[in-house]
Amino acid sequence: MEQSTTTAPPLSIENTPQSDVDEILRRKRKAREHKACYPCRQRKTGSIGSGNNSVDVPSTSSLVTLPRTDWERLCSKLETVEQSLSDLRSDIRRVAGDPASNGEREEKTPPAESRSEKGTEDPLARHVTSQGIHAHNDLTGGVTHLGGSSVPALVMALGRGPDGRPGVQELMGRSILPMFGLDNESATYPFVDLWGGPQGTLSRANELCKTIPSDVDCLEFFRYYRDTAHIIYSGLVDIEQFESEIAAFLTARANAKSEQGVTEETIYGQSIHWVGLLFAVLASGCQCSSMSRKERELTSQVFVCCSFECLRLINYFAHSNLDDIQNLLVLGNVISNNFNAGVAWSLMGLVIRLSQSLGLHRSCPPNTPKQKSTKRAKIWWAVIWQDSLLSITYDRASTTSTISHHKPVPQDGVLSYVDCMYHVSTVGLDIVRERASPDQSTRHQMQRITMHKEKLERMMDQAADHLRDSRKCQTFQQQLQHWALYLHVSYILSELCRPAISPGYHRHEITIAFRETCIESLANTVEAFLGLQNITPFANRSWSSVHRALSSALLLGILGEPARHERARRLLGRLISIMEGVTSHIDPAELSAPISRSINALRKLNVQESMTPRMAANGGDGPTPTTNGSVSSVSGDFKPDDVSFIIPSPLMTMDEDNSPYSLMDSILWGVNRSSPHALGM
Repeated sequence: MEQSTTTAPPLSIENTPQSDVDEILRRKRKAREHKACYPCRQRKTGSIGSGNNSVDVPSTSSLVTLPRTDWERLCSKLETVEQSLSDLRSDIRRVAGDPASNGEREEKTPPAESRSEKGTEDPLARHVTSQGIHAHNDLTGGVTHLGGSSVPALVMALGRGPDGRPGVQELMGRSILPMFGLDNESATYPFVDLWGGPQGTLSRANELCKTIPSDVDCLEFFRYYRDTAHIIYSGLVDIEQFESEIAAFLTARANAKSEQGVTEETIYGQSIHWVGLLFAVLASGCQCSSMSRKERELTSQVFVCCSFECLRLINYFAHSNLDDIQNLLVLGNVISNNFNAGVAWSLMGLVIRLSQSLGLHRSCPPNTPKQKSTKRAKIWWAVIWQDSLLSITYDRASTTSTISHHKPVPQDGVLSYVDCMYHVSTVGLDIVRERASPDQSTRHQMQRITMHKEKLERMMDQAADHLRDSRKCQTFQQQLQHWALYLHVSYILSELCRPAISPGYHRHEITIAFRETCIESLANTVEAFLGLQNITPFANRSWSSVHRALSSALLLGILGEPARHERARRLLGRLISIMEGVTSHIDPAELSAPISRSINALRKLNVQESMTPRMAANGGDGPTPTTNGSVSSVSGDFKPDDVSFIIPSPLMTMDEDNSPYSLMDSILWGVNRSSPHALGM
């Protein structure tokens, strides 16, 4: 049987189903590994790189090799721009009184509207919203600060610009303060002498003139202040201008006949505000002078009283200005140096309030001259500086706020002493505020300590050479700045690491990580005081220096460090010798109670008798440490693998009420919070 063969028709693409073509192409396709990460494939986008280092770009665009850091920088800029646009919309609506300026409204605002608002925004309105206003006071000629959300600020905003409400400017007049009763025009004078004495301002001003010392003494006291006290604490922000004003003042006094140069508002061409600041500077300079102790203290107290009399004459509660703020800052330093830190703390609260009433805690309006805005910012930083010294001493949370404007900027990459102290003061206030936060986890505390410690280390990296190494000091001023900064940085570091030596953290990971740094910082504080004392006798009269040195020495003694480390024993021995020499010629009844209690306590801690056999074999002396001012350097005397490092002091078994810090407070301030037998007292 003959078989017939049939020939299949040739295949054509037109007759082939599309599904078959896709299947053929799929089988012929070479297997390839994924070039994009999983999230990118799910979003159907291309990817530069792979895994965690990939940068996503649209698949329709051409691929460009872009480093990861550049991509993150671009994204960060975009986020900043978006946030700025959102803030601008909120500020404009808030100033305009738009009730619909909430987050939901902002999300519905189209980009076109955003561009329109940006083009018509008022920089002054944005400044008023965030920083407040400076209202003119017709009575004093000064300014009164009002917050951006206050009613007067809102009224001024409503009357400003082409769309302002009609009649608002006429309603306000030259000053907005009288309309709201904020000008203190009828303020009661609180310093009236009801028992006699000169009542008129002119007669009291003439009495003040009689207490101004001779030209020679004025210039001598000023030089003492300028060359010593002002270097350690700059309560007067423009010392060069003040020096020229003193010269003009003394010249005017020499040319005046009898009482012709005195009026109810000025004395020899200078305002009573300025004369009060002069008396404060003379009081501070007198504390640094070479006068005998009794004569120095009496003369300084007279100048302090005269300065307060000037403040009373101008009624500084109601009519203070920048000179009065600087006056009170210098007076607060003088009062604390008389070991009246509690009085200085109370006075500091008034200074903060008066400074805030002048708006020093906020930036100036955009049209303010640069010199004026810089001076105001420096005065507020001086407030923060002194507040930090007092707040951390009493462990009281401060009400001051650091300012974002006029932050310390390195000149040619170098931070000056004053700039460094701004950083140190900020860290000090942060420490006190953070202690008030309840229920902090261990991880959070360690992160906080590490963050602040690194901040101080970065500051020292940018500090001038003479601040980091005493061997680079070429002048007396540089020596003062080096040892003063070394003292303050070391003490702040010991306060920062304070939990590491607290009883509640015994054998805790915080203790393991930071106890060494805390002990070393306490020793560095004592060493810095000794170095400062070698430069100037004023170190023994400076409250902040003496208090921080004695506090650190007491803690080292209470913790038993002299028995374990040669350096601690040697430093405490030198400190006791110096303090005994200073107080040997003073009547015990006149000796400051904190100093006398501290010296007695250090003696009873048996510092000299706590030498180990190894110390005795070496004659009781150890190697002299090299001071380079680095906050991260650790002395060879303090090693974490030392056996004595992990052996706690017997006092570490105490509870919080009888902790080393409580014992130190009881010695310095006379607070009965510790057991007397702990020190054999």
